[in-house]
Amino acid sequence: MARRRLLFAACSILLLSAVLPVAVAPGVGRAEDSGGVVAEPAPPAAQADLVAVDPAGDPWLREQGPPVPEPDETPREQVVVAWSEAGQALHARGNALRRVRLERGLGDLTAPAYAVLAAATEEDPHLYSGLARELAPGVPALQMAHARALWETGDTGRAVGVAGDLLWSLAVGLDPQLWLLENLTTLLLVIAVGAALAFIGLSSAQAIPHAAHDLGDLLSTRSPVYARYAALAALLLLPLALGEGIVGLTLSLFTVGFAYGRGAQRKMLAMAAVLFVIGLHPLGRLVSVATGFVEQDPIMRSTMALLAGEGTTADEERLAAVADEDPTAAHALAYQARRYGLASASRERLEALAERWPEDGVVLANLGNAAMRRGETEVAIDYYERAAQRVDSAELLFDLSQAYASAFRLEEYEKTLARAQRLDAERVAALSNLDDAKLVADLGFPASLLRERIRRRVLSEETAGVVLLEALAPGHLGDRWFVTAGAFALAALLCLLFADRYDHSSLCVRCGHRICTRCEDTVWNEEICDDCHHLFDAPAGTDPTLRRARLEKLSRRAKRIDRGVLGLSLLVPGVAGFAARRPDFALFGLLLFGWIAAWIAWPTGVFEDPILMGPVAALCIGVPGVLAVAAYLALVAASLMARRSR
Repeated sequence: MARRRLLFAACSILLLSAVLPVAVAPGVGRAEDSGGVVAEPAPPAAQADLVAVDPAGDPWLREQGPPVPEPDETPREQVVVAWSEAGQALHARGNALRRVRLERGLGDLTAPAYAVLAAATEEDPHLYSGLARELAPGVPALQMAHARALWETGDTGRAVGVAGDLLWSLAVGLDPQLWLLENLTTLLLVIAVGAALAFIGLSSAQAIPHAAHDLGDLLSTRSPVYARYAALAALLLLPLALGEGIVGLTLSLFTVGFAYGRGAQRKMLAMAAVLFVIGLHPLGRLVSVATGFVEQDPIMRSTMALLAGEGTTADEERLAAVADEDPTAAHALAYQARRYGLASASRERLEALAERWPEDGVVLANLGNAAMRRGETEVAIDYYERAAQRVDSAELLFDLSQAYASAFRLEEYEKTLARAQRLDAERVAALSNLDDAKLVADLGFPASLLRERIRRRVLSEETAGVVLLEALAPGHLGDRWFVTAGAFALAALLCLLFADRYDHSSLCVRCGHRICTRCEDTVWNEEICDDCHHLFDAPAGTDPTLRRARLEKLSRRAKRIDRGVLGLSLLVPGVAGFAARRPDFALFGLLLFGWIAAWIAWPTGVFEDPILMGPVAALCIGVPGVLAVAAYLALVAASLMARRSR
């Protein structure tokens, strides 16, 4: 048998030696025909690579091969998970989302809340609106929808309570605060600057005819009227020609009005100048921050995107680059990790925060929650107690009471739960209704960090300029607030020192005749011309027929003026106050009319946000607008009455 096997092996070797030269010869011949270049044999390593490997024999593909490491955690958006796993019932999905929001310390879930609200039935609209409100309690539009639903169902008491919660959310919520900040500051800027400019313009309009006449007298007493006005216009427009813009022209008009004003009008002009400076500089800086802080601060932009659930990988990378130095970025990344169910990543972020900022109460509380979820109750209690010394939070006290209950410290559990209920009974009830002895609620993102960033940007010198400020004050007068204020103060001081040293012309209040000591031989006073003085105060020296005709003419003139003043008072804001010689009424009326005009132009705000504010925006702008209309009409009536009683 062995000899037979040896014979078979020898025959096989001979057969292979005969076949191999025949198989190789055609390839060699083709190489020689193409150019006589014969390919060199591949090195042994390459030959080894070219050897086909049987997949069944690969140790990495066999069950006995080395284990492949699995990732510790898979990021899954917990809101999406809760929505998809809760079933098809919308109310069940809403309850699942409410638990996720409370447990993870998430912000407003606006999109699911609106989905729940849109599915409301006619029989129980308040149930759906209430659930939507719980999913996004910081959205005033949803608060308003719930209050309206309660009102329509006849539950007036709860509707009033929800309306109070609406006002509270406007006061403490970050997003409503930012909306109010950017809209109200922009409106106040437009109103303050517009009212100041209008008051200075109306004051100077009264004085320009007298100033033109007096300036012409300085040149020549025979100067024609057009030359007088041309000379005054050249002086008034000189700052504008020098590149100082509207602020330069305003300064010129202020100087004319202050020089020819008296007493109360000068005081109101000074107040208008102060209002103008405040509107241009401090308020302008605040508007610049309020309307552009997100674009100007990339860290804040990325943080807001993550909090809204709209963050991208670029946002996370931007925040991760500065997380070691910026608590805002570190908190945002920890929040993002919680939202995606990455407990280990969230704990690592929190531990890094605790090392760098050990007094952060939010970090300590959330570290306590992480310890509770791992079963380390005593460690969690230590974190909670340290956090409770720094943060007043119903969620934190609820978590501490849960830890005390797990450690069978029942007396401390009851006291802590009572403290939590005193802080926010509604929130504690919502957590207790979830009926989970192991439930702990994470604290949300600390909005105080974003408020502090806004405050620092307002006070910084790197704030970008406001478009309105750049348009009104392109020159040196608008560089700094003290430059603008100093220019107005210097103009007022010069007027006080030198304006009264020169005789001013005026108009007779009875006939409109110009009174000028340089043009007339006799002048009775600056308000009544000499002819009217004789006509009214010395009738014995006048012809009775001519006097009667003159009085009738003056009476008709007075009636025309009264009708004109009435029309202008109703049509042009501020005229009623000036006609009554009450410049304070004029300035206040201009401010009120400014708000009315802003209400008409932007009934829902300059920067609309229907998702966040909804009909609440119209209330925020409209309620002050209605009050302004009533106050403005009352002020016009008081001005007309004051003029009639003079």
